[in-house]
Amino acid sequence: MISTEFKSVVNGQEVKLKLKEETLDIERKCDTEYHLAYTELMQKGILPKATLEKYMQEKKIWTEDDEKKLKDLQGQMVRLNLDLDASETFDKGIMIAQSMGELRGQCLRLVEVKANVLSNSCESLSDQIRRDAYLAHATVYADTGKPVFKDYNDFLRRAGENEQVILDARKIMLDVLSEAFNASLTGLPEVDYVRKVEKKMMADAAIEKDKEPTPKKVVKKAAKAKE
Repeated sequence: MISTEFKSVVNGQEVKLKLKEETLDIERKCDTEYHLAYTELMQKGILPKATLEKYMQEKKIWTEDDEKKLKDLQGQMVRLNLDLDASETFDKGIMIAQSMGELRGQCLRLVEVKANVLSNSCESLSDQIRRDAYLAHATVYADTGKPVFKDYNDFLRRAGENEQVILDARKIMLDVLSEAFNASLTGLPEVDYVRKVEKKMMADAAIEKDKEPTPKKVVKKAAKAKE
């Protein structure tokens, strides 16, 4: 697990900081910034997710056929997952895991365009504001727990001045998100199966290696034979 403690520069001094876990109070403040951002983005003409999805269908960017194909691929993965659980040999299981990986790749490629469009929705952009609001309220001095920023507006002001503490806090947040993403990948059924197979193969190889004769084992065996 990635540590949320980090060193940065505040008011010209290097200090130890950390990101607090999201408390109910921090959650409430972040949600407030999210809703404010959502309203402001709507007023600026940024479209919500539902409207963008409808727009994509009208412009044939994402069609009913695409949706049907995606559901079909997902259905195939569900069936293969059941087969993976019931596989009786590692060889068969590996083949099923490989097929699942290929199908998952097809799903990702299929929804890539859709995901790119939806990344500009009110929801997605407001989520980015919410993450910054979390940094504003959760970044504290590691030794005292005192907040680094007075409030979200103070965070924005200092972000506009490119203060090092902002850059460092965002990097820690990115590391945490990356770790969570990587953990979600390793938790996929096909990936987890392959890891278990690799672990079993390494254990078997270690056992076989332990059985191999060595000069010490030969001498010990000969000594026992004489007894």
